[in-house]
Amino acid sequence: MANLLDFLGIDSRRSSMTLVEYKYDPGAHDRSSKYLVRHTSSVSKTTLEQYVTVERDRHGAFKPVVALDDFPSGLSDRESMLKLADWLHRLGVAIEDNWAQP
Repeated sequence: MANLLDFLGIDSRRSSMTLVEYKYDPGAHDRSSKYLVRHTSSVSKTTLEQYVTVERDRHGAFKPVVALDDFPSGLSDRESMLKLADWLHRLGVAIEDNWAQP
């Protein structure tokens, strides 16, 4: 029987989001989740791997932090901004792929 993702034409292997660290402070009621987000592009034949940390305080305030490690150097402003847009788009696709499914 065909998998629902196959039926919808979604390649679930192109992206993943793995919880790699979780911290909870019971006194302050603060929590932090760190994810390794991966996105594989069939077009550029590359895999982007970045860490995304999500912090929540006792009031539910949400603070995401994206670590853009290994960003290429030597690019012009235009090239750098386009590379950043590509990376953020790919991270967004991986996050949506992970969280859009119940």
